[in-house]
Order: sequence, then structure tokens, then C-alpha cells
Amino acid sequence: MLSTLALAALMQAPAQAQELAPGTRYDPDIPTLEEVAGHGFRDVVTPPADVIRYIEALAAAAPERTHLIRYAESWEGRPLVVLVIGSAERMARLDEVKAGIARLADPRGLSDEEAEALLAELPVVTALMHSIHGDEISPSGAAMAEAYHLLAATGDPDVDLILSESLVLIDPLENPDGRNRFVYQNSVAQARWPEEARVSAEHDPPWPGGRGNHYLFDLNRDLFIQSQIETRGKVDVLLEFRPHIVADLHEMGGDATYFFPPTAPPSNPWFGERQVALMDVIGEAIAARFDERGFAYFNREVYDLFYPGYVDMWPMGYGALGMTYEQASAGGLRLRQSDDDLLTYGDGVLHHFTAGIETALTAARNRDRILRDYLAYLREGVALGERGPAEIVLHSAHDPGMAERLALMLVENGIEVFRASGAVTAGDRTLPAGSSYIVPLDQPAHRFIHNLLDAHVPMEEEFVQRQIERRANRQPDEIYDLTAWSQPLLWDVEAIETAATGARGAALTASDAAARPEVAGDAGGGDGGIEPAGPLPEALVGYLVPWGTNGAAAVAEALREGLRVRAAGAEFTLDGRRFGVGTAILRAAENGPDLRQRLAGIAARHRAEVVPIDDAYVREGMSLGSSRVRALREPRVLLVYDSPGGSYSVGWTHYVLERRYGQRATAVRASSLGQARLADYDVIVFPSGNYSGAVGDGLRDRLRAWMRDGGTVITMAESSRWAARAGLLATEAERRGGRAEGDDPPEPGTPEQPIEYLDAISPADESPEGVPGAILRTLLDTEHWLAAGTDGEIGVLVSGSRVFRPITLDEGTNVGRYAALDDLVLSGIVWEESRPQLANKAFLIHQPVGRGQLVAFAEDPNYRAYTEATQLLFMNAVLLGPGR
Repeated sequence: MLSTLALAALMQAPAQAQELAPGTRYDPDIPTLEEVAGHGFRDVVTPPADVIRYIEALAAAAPERTHLIRYAESWEGRPLVVLVIGSAERMARLDEVKAGIARLADPRGLSDEEAEALLAELPVVTALMHSIHGDEISPSGAAMAEAYHLLAATGDPDVDLILSESLVLIDPLENPDGRNRFVYQNSVAQARWPEEARVSAEHDPPWPGGRGNHYLFDLNRDLFIQSQIETRGKVDVLLEFRPHIVADLHEMGGDATYFFPPTAPPSNPWFGERQVALMDVIGEAIAARFDERGFAYFNREVYDLFYPGYVDMWPMGYGALGMTYEQASAGGLRLRQSDDDLLTYGDGVLHHFTAGIETALTAARNRDRILRDYLAYLREGVALGERGPAEIVLHSAHDPGMAERLALMLVENGIEVFRASGAVTAGDRTLPAGSSYIVPLDQPAHRFIHNLLDAHVPMEEEFVQRQIERRANRQPDEIYDLTAWSQPLLWDVEAIETAATGARGAALTASDAAARPEVAGDAGGGDGGIEPAGPLPEALVGYLVPWGTNGAAAVAEALREGLRVRAAGAEFTLDGRRFGVGTAILRAAENGPDLRQRLAGIAARHRAEVVPIDDAYVREGMSLGSSRVRALREPRVLLVYDSPGGSYSVGWTHYVLERRYGQRATAVRASSLGQARLADYDVIVFPSGNYSGAVGDGLRDRLRAWMRDGGTVITMAESSRWAARAGLLATEAERRGGRAEGDDPPEPGTPEQPIEYLDAISPADESPEGVPGAILRTLLDTEHWLAAGTDGEIGVLVSGSRVFRPITLDEGTNVGRYAALDDLVLSGIVWEESRPQLANKAFLIHQPVGRGQLVAFAEDPNYRAYTEATQLLFMNAVLLGPGR
């Protein structure tokens, strides 16, 4: 029996906790945030180190009901953790519970009796994820309050039900690097009293803000590509615990209220009807609790259910229900909204806490239904694979390494993939050995496989038609993100649906995927990654490395390690094999006696093919001693950093250079570019952005002179538009209807002429019709070195309203151009008005300038780090451009 003093202490719940959950009694042995960090849940934007310190303190205070997982370290070395909370009885046998969860997640061979036993015993697993964008601050405050409430609340029947029926996973801070940046910038700008004006420095952080991680990625778009280490660790946890309910807690604009599902249209057709129906159950429960507490909210607007790369959408591919919750952001401690209401950081914490706990409670109340719907979804996936085509074959004849990388990406997502055991017969085609991978479709991830690999995922026709009508009236469309993301199209890999091939060899494993250099953290060379199986064979003349994604990465490391490398400027055939433009040549006579050992290690790390040659006598094509063979050296790269560059584009470019290809680059702020000694660099990369304010006439003249002396400038998307306006790029960006920027708009019709109403109300001078993230067929000049490693046709992700006229022959070469009208669209939505203006227009321009050049991309080639085919074109410019 409790003593009078102990009971009194128990009744004295901390004030902050009382505000979060009125009437709740808390165990004083569970520490409050104030006891650990010196402030309450709603008082201060807790720095990332203190967030983790508090979660660790909770785990230490209740070890029998918690399991703390440190699943990754951020790029800047900050820990990422998940706190698993459950009843003491369940946590004592957590390994057994996880085994049961895994068995239910793969129902192949699971009898009805075994299934019923699992359904009776297993908990529903609810994952509450917080602050994936570092400047979305209130979710982490709510996460700490949620964990405290679940561990400290006593005599609370709701908490007791949550613990008895579920496991709750709380990720308190998905992006510690971004939050650290926000907290620092916010504290530097803080006034004596919390500032309410949104124009104040507290609410207006400098570039790049805190949204992205170290490489400035939007981590909420990284779930299936897993380019970032924060994401890889998180997906490992999701695959280990297979949560059935996933809520990702965000912030939105400061003048909004609170959003929770049901979502807006469109809905992804590969998500299950049961999952979507369950949204209403949870939405109604949260709505009732918000109504009870007087919180405003909205549903079925803005946030859709279409793109599968979000934290909440990724689990939908495995039968879970994923949901986004959005709280209006105070952007600090206090914000005066446009209607003169006051929004506080504490309001956001309270609202998110309420939604998070209600989600866990509703999941616990509906445990049986949720688990049964989940099992039915997975069984349906297996059955669909048994009724239709049996397999998808991933194949690339010109770049087998790309097919392997795509296969490994699928493995990282929990999808079963097998190496082909030899040649593969797919329909009437026979694919050679060594270039194909088999994805069986009779697996639980059947729908997820189609979502990632199908050429096109359709939107509801009614929704698309409404967008056409809105655009006709110059209203913005309601498309939230991309309309196309087909990985085979963006990686330039064939995905062939076929009957069973009988060619399944060894299964690819998670360790295979984890050994890739950019995943293992060894893109820069050294002792990590895959170790060579043994030295290469001795070669009298040397070694050839066929150009492609893996070959380019291997060459980047070889150059960095001081090996002498040359690149073929044209095709040639040697010993009956054709080698393409860009093929790397490493001569034994030009390198030391340890060439084969060093090259073997490099090739193994990057999975690059190396061909020993004892005979250099070419009987067809370019000779290996031709003047078209160019010596390469490690390029000295300057990456223009900071505003006015778009933070995403800067980050994507930085990551692709440093991590994906292991290419060193010096980041120079745009404001300091005029101070740089350009002669110290071979390549200058301008990420997407309008640099007119940062590059004046004098610096433009210096750039021209530097290019004439052999320098390579690379522009992309908006920086290509800037280069055209600045007179650096000898072509023009177009306005609507094909007019060049700067041209006068057409004269309006005279009053006596009949008019079309929509034509009459259209502004006279507009940007071209925007493309809402579609994939266009793009044709490449395979004889040009910029197209090295390709087969002449790729898919390009186009997003926005940029259209560039092809450059004229006397000024340069259109190395890549969009296809003709009838063949233009590979995937996604491209408005009818856009297609004629885009057809045959320039995507990749090479403009010689003296001994150097300007290489211009119409779109960002490094988009979200998953447009692998265009990333290779970008690296061709970096690695092969200098000296040409």
C-alpha cells in the first residue's frame, strides 16, 4: 500500500504533463523533461542532444518496458534512435514477438491455424515518427511527451490498453542535423522576448534553413532510394518490426490548423482498400478527441496518398496504414498568424501529442481488425503473383552494373531478388548471362514491386480531368508531388514481365547491398567495402574498364589514388568485343608494378568490370594510341554553394559527387566566388538557381576566359536558364508558345475577330506549361563523350516549365534532346499544351568555349539521387570534360 506522502507525490503531476493530458497521474520515478533538460515539453525547442538524452533517461528509468535502438548516426555523427515501448510481459520476450511479427509478414506457407494463433497473440505495432524535417520543431517535443506519458501514466485505462495490445515505436527525431542547424540559427537570432512577427530574424533563418539533413536532402522523399544513412537505418527498423500503423508527424505553414487523414485525392492504385478504409477509423477517433479539446483541424485537402517514397507511404507497400499529420508551425516559440491569432510552439506539441496518443489508442482498440487486414493484404499480393506474370527480369545489356544496383536497391527495401543463374529466356528474347536479375512476383511485396518498377502508375481520371479544368482557368493544380518515379526508366534498366524463367540463381542479400561504397561509407576509397577476391590476371598491355555507373565510380577512385587513366574518345573492337566511348584504359607501362592489385581492390569495391588485355592491335574502330584517347586526371571541382542555389539541388549535387562517386569537390559560397582563383579548378558546377545577382559582368568575363583556357562549367535547370540569359550559353529559354525569353508577346486579336474564351483570358506572356514531375524519352548522341556509358536513349525526370531551344551547329552539340511528339512521354502526366513545345527540345547541350566548354542540363540530373542515368551524364561532364 502506498504511504500518504507517496500518494501525494503521485498525485502531483508536473504542470506540463497536466496540460498535455489533464487529470492524468504520473509516476515520480519516471523523469520529466524538466528534470533532465531544465525545461518543460512545451517551453523550449529542445536541442537534438537533449532530445536523445531524455529518451535515454526514460529507457534507463523503465528498462522492463522499453527497448532503445540506436539505428544510425547522421552524417554529422548524431545518434538516431527508436524507443520501443510495451508491457513488461511482452518486452521480456521481445525476440519471440518479433519472430511472430516476421512470420505474419510473410504468409507463404502459413496455415489458417498458424495464422489464427498469431492473430490471437501478436500485438499491433504502431510507429510514431517525428521531425523528419529539422525545422519542423513541435513533433520532437510531442515525441518526448508521448514516451513520458506511456511510461509514467498510472491508473490510466487508455495507456493500459495501449501497452497490453500493442508495441509502440517512437522515433523522436528523424533529422538531428537539420534540427541542430535550426536551433542554432534560431537561438542566434532570438530577442529578449519571444518574437511573434514572421519577418523577424527568429522566423527567417538563413540559407539553407533546417529542413534538410547534412546533404540538404528532403529525407521524406528518400525512403525507397535510401541514399541517406538516416534513411537506411530507419528502413532497417521498419523491416525488423513491420509496424502496422505508421504516423509521421510534421509541420506546415503557420496560418493553417492541423491535418490528419483521410487524405486528399489521388490515391495510389497499389495501396489496399482496407488500408484506406482504416484511415476513417483513426481519423474519426482523432477528430473526436480534437473536438473534445477544442482544436481546429481539416482533412481530405492538400495531402494526398500517391507518391510511395514518404515515411508514411513506404509502409503502405507492405500492408501497413501510413499517415501524415501536419501541425501549423510557429517557426519558433510564438507566431502572430495572419488573422491575428497567436500560435505557440507549445500548441504544436500539445496537438501532436494528442494525435499521437490517440493513434496508438485507436490501433490498440482495433488490434484484431488491423492485423487481419494486414494479413489479407499480404496474402492477396502473393496470390496476384501466382495468377499473373511470374517474374520481372531486370536487365541491362550496355551497363550490367546498373541492373545490379537496381536489384540491390530493391533488396534494401525488403524485396526478394535473385541473380540469374545463366542466360535468361524472357518471351522471345534470350538475355546473356551476367546482366540479369530475377524479381519473383509471388511474394508479399507484390504491389510494392509494381509501384517501383512499373513504367507508369495511373492517377484517377476524375482527378486528372479536374486538374485540366483548373489549369485552363490559371488555377494551380492539386498535384502534391511527382506523377512518375519508375526506377527502371530513371536507371535505364529494362524491367521485363515474363512467365517463370527457371533461371533463379543465388538470392541477393542485405549484406550485398550494404557493401556498396556509398552505403558502407567508403566511396572515398580505403579499406572498407567489398574486398577483392584476388588479384587480377597479369596483363601485358594493361586493363580496360568499360564505362558505366560502376566503371565511372571506379575511375574516380583510381584517379584519386594516383593511377594513370586514359579514356577512349570513340568506339573500338578488341578480341571480338566492342568497347564504347569513355572506356577507361590503364596501361601497365604507365602505372607501377602493383597496378593489378590496386585496380582489383578498386574494381571490387565498385563492382566494376575489368578486362585484361595482352594485345592492343585494334582491327575495327579507334586505335588505343589514337589522338582521340585522352589522358584523365583527378578533376579539381568547385561546387558553387549557398544562395541563390536551390538547397535541394546543391545537396543532391554535393552528395552525388562526394558519396555516390567519391569525387572530391570544394564548396565555395556563391558570394565568395569572385574571390576564388579560377585557375585552381578544372570544373565549376552551378546547381539549379538564378545566379544573376551573384555573378556580375566582371565575373562572367572571368568565367569565359577561364573556359577558353580549358575550364568546364556545368549548369542545370534554373542555372542553365541563368546562363542563357547571361549570354554564357548560346541558346534561349522559351516562353509559352515557343517564343524566346525577352521577345515581345504576340499582339492581341482585334475586337471584330472571333475569339476563344480561354484564349482571350490567358495572359499574353507566360512561362511554358509546367510539367508535374514526369519522365520524358530522351535521345542521346552516343558518339559524343558526354553520352558515354549509355545506349542512346534514357528517361529524364522533368519537373517545371523550362524549355530550351536546341543549340545551333555552329555553337555546339545537342547531346541529348527530348523525343518527337508521338514518343515523348514515358511516364506520368504531361499536359497536352506542353507536349508540342517540349518535343525535340534540348536536354543536354555541349558548347565548346576555346579549349574548354559549357555543359548545360535542362533539368537537374541529380534529382533526389535516384535518377541514375542522368547522374552518369553529369559525372561524364565532371570526369571526362577537363582537357577536352
